[in-house]
Amino acid sequence: MSKKWKASDYASNSKGQAVWAQELIEKMELKGDESILDIGCGDGKITDALSQLTNGEVVGIDFSSDMVAYAKAAFSKPTFMQMDAQALSFHERFDVVFSNAALHWVKDHKAVLLGIYKALKPNGRAILQMGGEGNAQKVFEAFEQVKPQYADYFEGFTSPYTFHSDKTYEAILRDMGFKTHHASLVFKDMVHEGVKAFQGWLETTWFPFIECVPSDKRTAFMEAWIRAYCTICPLDDEGKVHVAMMRLQVELSK
Repeated sequence: MSKKWKASDYASNSKGQAVWAQELIEKMELKGDESILDIGCGDGKITDALSQLTNGEVVGIDFSSDMVAYAKAAFSKPTFMQMDAQALSFHERFDVVFSNAALHWVKDHKAVLLGIYKALKPNGRAILQMGGEGNAQKVFEAFEQVKPQYADYFEGFTSPYTFHSDKTYEAILRDMGFKTHHASLVFKDMVHEGVKAFQGWLETTWFPFIECVPSDKRTAFMEAWIRAYCTICPLDDEGKVHVAMMRLQVELSK
């Protein structure tokens, strides 16, 4: 995961992720006494929402020290720690491990799953949702249209995202020791209120692409990228921008 997250920008431009997180939370059907680990807590608002639903310990971890500092300043009930999801250091501490819109930033998913297994108490469970195979495909297509004009700046660049399919993830899970495991791809329509909101989301969560371009050329690059996307996926009748997202949902029990 990158250390260059801007927490305040993420707090302003992560509406879609927050909606999906609430859907995941409802799916968990918490009883109110669980201890919970939130992997990739970001600005902390979802971790705080989890802490309002249980009397148990709630811990949020994130690779970004900026995110953790922001979360600590904004919310007092949960505990927040800077930690790499690939190197979790908990031992049978949590009833539930939760993660939303974070683990596609991670390369070594075996390491993550091993850490989750160790972090869970016996009979504990996990629910994870991340970008999956085919996620935001049209955004990538628009980028590829614009990229030739900026080719020099993307020499050697590789996407920071890892988008697994349900089949590749099931293959990873097979040897991890979980009592039950299930991975599935779920389609989501991410809706942005307008072009400005769409731009805010791009600037916040696609910054590894944007930062390749020199600062004096970024405005033109962003305008070209957005123009290309809106040509491929025109605005709806209300001027809203839709992004077809494919989420990988993983449910585990120990």
